Amino acid sequence: MSITKHQETEDRIRELRESIDELERQLRNIIADQESVQHESLEHLDEYINAVDTKVSSVKVFWQTLKNEWQSR
Repeated sequence: MSITKHQETEDRIRELRESIDELERQLRNIIADQESVQHESLEHLDEYINAVDTKVSSVKVFWQTLKNEWQSR
């Protein structure tokens, strides 16, 4: 292989490695973004579950109060 051809091959390999490194960097960023979105979604789900739990507790208290009032009549 001539020196010029060898240099071209090395240059092409270097370009491909740089491209692979860039793709890997982009992939890491995408994964980090998705993990962040998932974490935010879980936080919102937690908030929703807490709100539902509060509503259920309120209904239980209301039902118990209503039941007690009916029984005292």
